Amino acid sequence: MSIDVQGVRVTAPDSPEVTLIQDISFTLEKGTVTLLIGHAGSGKSTLLQVMSGLLQPQAGTVTLDEQPLWLKNNKVDSNLLLRFGLTFQFPEQQLFARSIRQEFAYSLRPYRLSAEERERRIHDATQALDPHGVFAMDRSPFALSGGEQRRLALATTFATAPDWLLMDEPTAGLEAAAVRELLRMLRERCDRGGLVIATHDLDTFFPLADRVLVLDHGELVFDGSPQELCRAPEVLARAGVGLPSCAEASQELARVGIAIAPDLLTPALAASAILAALRDGGSAPEQAAATRAASVPPLAERPLQPPAPLAGWLRLDPRAKWLLYLLLAIGTMGQQGWGSLAVAAGLLGCAFLGLPRTALRGIRKIAASYAIFLIFSIALAGIQFSPFGYAVDKGWSTAFILTRLFVVLMAGYWLATSTPYGQLVQGLNWALKYLHKVKLPVASFSLAVSFVFRFIPLIMREWQQFSAIVRARGKASVHPGSVRVRDIPALVVPLLLAMFHKAEQMTVAMEMKQMDGKTLLLRKNTLKWQRGDTILVVVALLVWGVLLFT
Repeated sequence: MSIDVQGVRVTAPDSPEVTLIQDISFTLEKGTVTLLIGHAGSGKSTLLQVMSGLLQPQAGTVTLDEQPLWLKNNKVDSNLLLRFGLTFQFPEQQLFARSIRQEFAYSLRPYRLSAEERERRIHDATQALDPHGVFAMDRSPFALSGGEQRRLALATTFATAPDWLLMDEPTAGLEAAAVRELLRMLRERCDRGGLVIATHDLDTFFPLADRVLVLDHGELVFDGSPQELCRAPEVLARAGVGLPSCAEASQELARVGIAIAPDLLTPALAASAILAALRDGGSAPEQAAATRAASVPPLAERPLQPPAPLAGWLRLDPRAKWLLYLLLAIGTMGQQGWGSLAVAAGLLGCAFLGLPRTALRGIRKIAASYAIFLIFSIALAGIQFSPFGYAVDKGWSTAFILTRLFVVLMAGYWLATSTPYGQLVQGLNWALKYLHKVKLPVASFSLAVSFVFRFIPLIMREWQQFSAIVRARGKASVHPGSVRVRDIPALVVPLLLAMFHKAEQMTVAMEMKQMDGKTLLLRKNTLKWQRGDTILVVVALLVWGVLLFT
């Protein structure tokens, strides 16, 4: 039972020119524990999602027991999907059900187990992760403490008995006692399947690991045992990863004349080696190893690369884009016929040229939801009860009004996707500042708009994160980014809780900074007007003129 990854390449969804994973190949065998390590942004989480079937690579293949993970219809083989278990960072965020029993039922439903087998798996998982017996099946998962919620979330994954368990930073936020308990459970299941762990916690997992893969900017730069990696700490230095304690200890001891090998992964082994070195005065091989380790230069940060110049709409001043948006919206709302509305939609379509493909995919998702709303609205608007019938003119009028509103909505979507949040708010504050000078109460409006536009990208990122969690738990063989209707409750509840938490954090941060609408208005303006912005203003006025004429 092996996972074979060959020539996998993954690019950023919104920037195809940015490579997240570059030509990675390796094979993992059953019963082994493999660590993925690397600096933040090196591609560890991306690689885990590729291996688990959540993210389809642009190139390369992933096979499980020589069977391809991805089918020709860009979906994952559902039978193979059931053999993976993936836990995300902070797994307690995935809880959503009214009871602990329903949490287990959701994770086990795709496996179609008998009632006896389902109860056996729940019993085994809770025994391992619930030493104090707090997992009463009718209890709400939200009544548990934070640590208990995390253990419950891990138990729901362990209950599925996956052949391959993939874990993303499993010790993040855990206290020492919980980490020791987690290690005990992982050691017990090593014989039943394979483990792949993405982590920064080298001291905890090096003694457990059979193999280490080091990623650096999406490339595989090391593939070997933990002992081999400790003997070559320069690999970790180049990859921007801190040394494990065993290597650091060997370096410091070498500086005071005590030579031990840098690959002693546990405190017990290191203590015995230190005692032996003190008795014997150090041996030549060990002294040479320590000298090599001590000669490794300290970790140095990579030289900062100059930021790439902005291109297209991102390069333009937000004040000019605000003006274009306002004139498009005003001109569109003034249209009274389908022909003139089509002209407005065509002009808006030109504005979307040059935006990344993710923005265009976003339009498709919004349009699909809006189309359902439009159909229901048209159907309801024309219904007549006395006498019973349907008024086509009312339905047609509703269709026109809602279509016009959709064009304005798309203009706002264009503004949000073509302008970074900070510039968006700064451009608005620049305009409101002049209204503030004439004593108009615009401070509260400025604060509210800042919150709204700050939450737009947050909502999109949280949606992507929790949709991936839902697909991992529900084992849905769907296109990447899609969510089944029956999985909506498992998505919406954690998403809302996460957004409430982030809103609370933002409110506290603004209170600590004593930030209010007036402070936002009086911030220093760092925007710079250029020739292209003047051209955009002229184009905006011409567009407005065309819309007024039509």
